[in-house]
Amino acid sequence: MLKEVYLDALRNREQKMLKIKDSGYNAILSEAQSRWTSYDPVSEKCESAGIDSSWNKRAFQGLNLYVIDAVAVTSTNEVLATDHVYDISESARQEALESKAMLMEAQLAQDVPEKKKVDIVCIDGSLISRLTRSTADSATDMVKRCGRAIFISKSSESRLQFSSLGSKAGDIYYYGHTTKSAGFSIPMQTQLRYANVYEIYARLREHTPLVRIEIIGTSSEQEVKQLLNRMRYHSIAGYPYCLKLAHNNCKITNEDIDRLASIFNLQMEPGARDALNE
Repeated sequence: MLKEVYLDALRNREQKMLKIKDSGYNAILSEAQSRWTSYDPVSEKCESAGIDSSWNKRAFQGLNLYVIDAVAVTSTNEVLATDHVYDISESARQEALESKAMLMEAQLAQDVPEKKKVDIVCIDGSLISRLTRSTADSATDMVKRCGRAIFISKSSESRLQFSSLGSKAGDIYYYGHTTKSAGFSIPMQTQLRYANVYEIYARLREHTPLVRIEIIGTSSEQEVKQLLNRMRYHSIAGYPYCLKLAHNNCKITNEDIDRLASIFNLQMEPGARDALNE
């Protein structure tokens, strides 16, 4: 079956790509170029901390074993704070697990300054996405706890900046195809009920991947430059090293779930995909 898919993709490649590179494509690239400021960040010594969370679950005949954890770690791999929760329940919806993970991250963001003086607190993911999916109370609480943190995404589906021009891909796609130079986009404000959030696309080093940065409050060009200088100090391949370490420290693999299942004697219970050997 996949062989037929590959052959069909080769035959119709150009036609499929026209869905993105239509008549408005060049106009969007031109607009992206006009919003881009070339700037090669100068490493500024600082102390940075990264916060990330992870969750995983396994279904066993109507029961769900799940675990969620979160960690705050510096770029020198010093763990500042952790949190976790696990349970066996009749329900473990993805939305509920993600919500708990976000609340853990918010709590750690509030705890970090009490543990150690840091210049930047980075949280993996999008703040705007979290606020739009949260209840009013949780969104207000999240803004209060994460007010000093910056949110960083490696990929994004946001169309805030170019949707009026008929964009068919995320904004980050067009910035990525406009230039490979280091720099940043003009901060774009999103006025939400709970906070004013500024969205910036940036490249810390030439020919490295773009990142999407979200900041609560105001953000001048000089503040953006200082932020990028600090981010570059502990960055690997254009990405903050503290976030890479946070990801590595909190990631919950299927093997981890297997070990937890064995503790509760669930390892012999049939799982949802056992018939497919998955």
